[in-house]
Amino acid sequence: MTNLKSIACAALALCVVALPLAAEAQGRGGGQGRGGMMGGGNMMQGPGMLLARKDVHKDLKLSTDQTTKLEALQKEYRDKLMAMFEGMRGQGGQGGQGGERPDFTTIQKDMEKMSTDLNEKSLALIDDAQKARLGQIELQMKGNRAIMEEKTQKELGFSTAQRRQVEDLEKSMNDANQAIFARAQNGEIDRTEIRPLMEENNRILDGELVKVLTGEQKTKFESMKGPKFERDPKVDEEMRNMMGRGGRGGGN
Repeated sequence: MTNLKSIACAALALCVVALPLAAEAQGRGGGQGRGGMMGGGNMMQGPGMLLARKDVHKDLKLSTDQTTKLEALQKEYRDKLMAMFEGMRGQGGQGGQGGERPDFTTIQKDMEKMSTDLNEKSLALIDDAQKARLGQIELQMKGNRAIMEEKTQKELGFSTAQRRQVEDLEKSMNDANQAIFARAQNGEIDRTEIRPLMEENNRILDGELVKVLTGEQKTKFESMKGPKFERDPKVDEEMRNMMGRGGRGGGN
């Protein structure tokens, strides 16, 4: 559990720093782009992060050699994240003593690149059958939020109208979440109220996303998830504890 906890701490620590910066940037007219903040929050459910979970190791029947290599890769990623975090603190972010605030756009790009690199290198360490199963587990972990992703839409045979519906829903959620941060900055609500309000927005979005699918697409979407993944409650509890101090991912 130590590796998972350390990686989650590093990633979520960066999210804690980045969220206020994102809200400030948006207040000046900046946007989040497709997928919203931190790629829709799905970084925590990506292949690289999933392969840090011991219950995923068990499901995929990873060999000792695969596990050892994955742990080394995760340590490399964790060290890079912590170095980035320390650099941000030095620039004046989240309790730092520097002058100007770090550039959120650069932070987001760097994190997205690191996440992509971790995913690619992690997937290179497992075989094709394990990759296929990991994809099923990833869908189960992301839940209806996976419907926002292009690869899922392509596999489900989305029409142009359906893609636009999802884009509109995503924009509505981003606007609603941006409004929450604005209210917190203006002192209308306490920062402790941010998470429950965002969770409610997420719940509404999840319910609306599935309504975009046809009956046939709903059946296919469920079949794409494969056999039920037996999540270890201990791993989930650890992740909830990390999120409780840092933020929330996009999955169900």
